[in-house]
Amino acid sequence: MNIRFYEKTIDWIRAGKRVAVVSIVSTVGSTPRKPGAKMLISSDLDLYGTIGGGCVEADVIFAAQDVLKTLVPKLVKVDIKAKSAAELDMLCGGEITFYVEPVMPDFKLVICGGGHISRAIAHMAQNLDFRISVIDDRKQFANSSRFADVDETIAAPYEDLARKIEITPQSFVVVVTRGHTGDEVCLRQLLTGPACFIAMIGSRAKWANIRKRLRDEGFTAAQLRRVHSPAGIDIGSVTPEEIAVSVVAQLVQERARMLRDGFPDYAPKARKSSRARKSSRRS
Repeated sequence: MNIRFYEKTIDWIRAGKRVAVVSIVSTVGSTPRKPGAKMLISSDLDLYGTIGGGCVEADVIFAAQDVLKTLVPKLVKVDIKAKSAAELDMLCGGEITFYVEPVMPDFKLVICGGGHISRAIAHMAQNLDFRISVIDDRKQFANSSRFADVDETIAAPYEDLARKIEITPQSFVVVVTRGHTGDEVCLRQLLTGPACFIAMIGSRAKWANIRKRLRDEGFTAAQLRRVHSPAGIDIGSVTPEEIAVSVVAQLVQERARMLRDGFPDYAPKARKSSRARKSSRRS
């Protein structure tokens, strides 16, 4: 297997596709490919590589779609002898066993803000298969001493969020800066980006005020609906640690739902200017 196989896998995952790897694990008799042959199958039926062609691959593609829905690997046995020569378009008479496994995406958790709640969220999420990035505009709140277990800490203005951190279709973002201004700066960048989940800490009244300002700036209703605020599942949390429990539970819940149903496609879109928006309302 060459390096291009791995590169293609990463390309598809970064594009938001779910990917299955099919490997021949055993053969009996005459078969078109031997053990070790592999191919990739994406959730939108893109293929890379081959494990035999014809109806052999058709059976495996069907099985791969089930694996990508359930995320449960399976063994698939294809008896070539049971298929007619006309159906297969090949002169083989053996049996092939395939192993079909899903490639789990690399989930990223971006925490905007380095305060007490952020620290508690990062600590709780560190063992849940998230790559964690923390950004704060104060160096004393975004450093490896304060966040020893995260993958990266970035001390930079919030205006640099999209430039400093790669936001992918598998990125979950929690906005919890020290004030409304920082929250809004982050949201302006996130709402036109590909993150699959955006949450903001705060009251309903806070989000209502921010939402109105963003709407007046030209953000669409669809973009604003992407923000989950108040963040977290309602468990009556009060302390930073309790709030972290509610937020991380929501992250796990949403990730499980997306793995089951598919990740949303949020291709970046330009927002209308407030002048253009008001003009379209008058027309």
